Amino acid sequence: MVGKIYLAKIYFTNGENYKIRPILILKENSFKDYIYIPFTTQASNINSVQFSNNDLITGVFQKTSYLIIDKTCSIQSTLLTKEIGQISEEKLHEVFNSYCNFLKA
Repeated sequence: MVGKIYLAKIYFTNGENYKIRPILILKENSFKDYIYIPFTTQASNINSVQFSNNDLITGVFQKTSYLIIDKTCSIQSTLLTKEIGQISEEKLHEVFNSYCNFLKA
């Protein structure tokens, strides 16, 4: 699962509404949930990692996308809608490095 991209039902922080959006799975936690980071097509977030189709082993981005590093959450597997791709091992290391640097700041 690590490094795979899924469409998922992502609830807003107020818990009232949700949006289906692509997410990157980082790790399965001890509760059998998945730690993830969501994607966006908006480039305005300073804590983001840019993605293109060159970063994928499988799947296709319709637009250049950005992983929102400072929006990490966990999700129950039942909220994962569909697997849509997988990122390269090299890009996964870049994501982990960016995430660790974010946590250090």
